[in-house]
Amino acid sequence: MKRIIFLLVMLAGSFISCEDALDLTPENSLTFRNALETEKDLEGVLSGVGYYMRQLAINGTCQLMKGAYMDFDPHEQFTSERTLAPDGGEVDGMGWGRFYDVITQANVVLHFADQVKMTDARRKVYKGQAYFYKGLMYLELLRRWGDCILVKDDVSLVPQGQSPWGEVCDYAIEMAQNAVNCLPEFPQVTDHLGNAPRYKSTPSKGAANALLAHLCAWKAGGKYFAADQDYDDQTLWRRAKEACDSIISSNIYALEDSPELVCTSALVGDSKESIYETIYKDFWHEINDNDRGMMMFCLAKKYQSYPVEPNSTPYDALDQPCQIYLSEMEKMFPGSDERRNAYFYKFDEYNCPDSVKITHGLAYPYKWRNPYVETSGWNAGSMINYNQNRIWWRLADIILLRAECAARLGDTETAIKDLNRVRARANAKLYDASEYEGDVRYAVYKEREKELLFEGYRYYDIIRNGYYKTELEGGFRTASEQDFRDGAFFLVIWVTSMDNNPAIRQNKYWLKYF
Repeated sequence: MKRIIFLLVMLAGSFISCEDALDLTPENSLTFRNALETEKDLEGVLSGVGYYMRQLAINGTCQLMKGAYMDFDPHEQFTSERTLAPDGGEVDGMGWGRFYDVITQANVVLHFADQVKMTDARRKVYKGQAYFYKGLMYLELLRRWGDCILVKDDVSLVPQGQSPWGEVCDYAIEMAQNAVNCLPEFPQVTDHLGNAPRYKSTPSKGAANALLAHLCAWKAGGKYFAADQDYDDQTLWRRAKEACDSIISSNIYALEDSPELVCTSALVGDSKESIYETIYKDFWHEINDNDRGMMMFCLAKKYQSYPVEPNSTPYDALDQPCQIYLSEMEKMFPGSDERRNAYFYKFDEYNCPDSVKITHGLAYPYKWRNPYVETSGWNAGSMINYNQNRIWWRLADIILLRAECAARLGDTETAIKDLNRVRARANAKLYDASEYEGDVRYAVYKEREKELLFEGYRYYDIIRNGYYKTELEGGFRTASEQDFRDGAFFLVIWVTSMDNNPAIRQNKYWLKYF
């Protein structure tokens, strides 16, 4: 067993994909028997996870694209069964290897933590962080690919196939609960020298509870397309709600005071509303020049141009891959809802007949405001990316997720209270029973759609709620229930994965095409 773990340490910085990890042959006798002997060593491995977490943003948003508002542009409609997958039938270019890089690092920490001399309290912190990273990576894997390879402790030297996504989710829930049990709340998080982290990129109890809530909600909501439906989804909804309760009642996190501050603070980093984030802000110098422009940790690069990009004009919106119409956003954010003019640049000013010749009816998304601009060379002055952190979860998400859990559990009072808390911040009209024919759960879904616009939640929210036939387009409306049980919601598996590991199988739905 130790031999395999040592090999993991040696390979942690060079994994290309999971299939490589499942087809390894030791080439020499070098081990790292004495590599991790101190707390500083463990922190070094965990710090390395930050690099891999940033790398997840390379070409990794094809599902999230469909989860945003591509379907408002008639030229971007999905109209055939072949394009039922969010990326039009092609797996995203990054594959799943980078997720397993993080899992590998976490397994190394878990293996060595018990041998390092330190207090039990510090040992729990390091283990808790490792448990968190494993749970988070499996959440991403199972939402993107469904069935995936489950690596619990060691990478097997024998080719290994996928496990059912429900089984993977159970294991991820276990990891998240372990993290909750081990980690302190964020104000008490320190390194071995007693230093507090600069950003909320270090896992804490709040982050672990957010992970636990989303994992439980995913399995509970996904029962309708699970291969094995013999489980109690109500227990999972209660567990998700309890995790949200823990975050909200801790009073460690607070909503920013306005939608404008969501854009200028919450989505930038280190905000009182942020629960967990990955650092990009002021860290671009640590990223390879060729990768900087490829990083897409939010959907802004596909939707935004004017006025955030340097030297852009209103007409540049016509060249964006995805476009948003003023008329649709006016329906989404009616009346006094302040998100309209925070999330879109000068919305009310441009939303008039006199502006059509400039806007062509398009709105200008304006949710991410801080461009990272090249300062030297032939590319000087051009925008490379956004100098902001990736915010995985913020309090508004957790409040609305609790509202969804409450609606699922029949607690309409709590659901409406949470719904109205988010609306009140935006100065939007509070809920009344005439909305959506009195369907509180759907009202919560629509509020998540508004509040978390472009943040990468919508596709997963649709799938979790089973709203795909009304909220998505094309093949999603014509596919059968069996198609979705067979894996139609998920990404195609990269062909090279199957070439390198003969135990990997395409899911049943995509096997018809590939």
